Amino acid sequence: MKDFLYILLFIGLSAALETVAAQQARFTSSGSEELSEVPRRLDRKYRRDAARLVLRMQSKEEDLRYQSIRIRKDQINSIHEVLTNIYLKNEQARGLAKCNIHTRPNPAIDHLIVIFDRSVDWAEPLRDGISETDSPEINALLDEYNLLIDKHVQWNDNQDAITIRSKEPLNMAALANEFYNIEGVDEIDPGSPDLKGNDIQLSRISGGWEVSFILRFGSYIDSEGQMHQWKYEVSDGGDVDFISEDGAPVPEWMKCSLREKLTVRL
Repeated sequence: MKDFLYILLFIGLSAALETVAAQQARFTSSGSEELSEVPRRLDRKYRRDAARLVLRMQSKEEDLRYQSIRIRKDQINSIHEVLTNIYLKNEQARGLAKCNIHTRPNPAIDHLIVIFDRSVDWAEPLRDGISETDSPEINALLDEYNLLIDKHVQWNDNQDAITIRSKEPLNMAALANEFYNIEGVDEIDPGSPDLKGNDIQLSRISGGWEVSFILRFGSYIDSEGQMHQWKYEVSDGGDVDFISEDGAPVPEWMKCSLREKLTVRL
């Protein structure tokens, strides 16, 4: 009986070691290993990136203020698939994801600030500390586009401001136009400062897309700072090719690594 138990223990130990070896092989591959899904939190970020990239492309054709408030979901899904394919099919791209390289917050897709005359009648609930208004126009917009009043603050001596947030990506530049038509509204802050920082850039090429992941570092106040970028091509069929890497050397403390130590537990 003891001999039989020893045989079972040996078989179990061998299987465990083979499993660990296979896991290590996946972590040390040169990028050929593909994943089946993107982590949920990262997937949400890629969907927001896709919405911004769609708006950027549309802005080249016409000012966003005069376009639809809603962003077509099929266009978001198409660009989202490009970004997730890169992550799933290229190990280096999975390392870049740890550097938090995503689109700059421009154009705005999730909030705007409405600045208005503090004494306007429809703001009475706001003055009472309630995140609601008596404006039929504002309330209709909140309902139609699934918006909420996130914050109410004193803007200056004569004006207050409310932050309007969206639960899904929207063309905020076009939405701002709707608020300008409401009595008492003086100004709209689009909430998308044109700050330099990490970014994803995308352009259409023959048969697919070219995607650049840009990591920025150094001072952007007194100088232009520095950048490093990685370029990929993604075919319309979903094939991913790494094209190039260039730019200033990435500081050691900013380098991101996919490799992790594996602990064997038997």
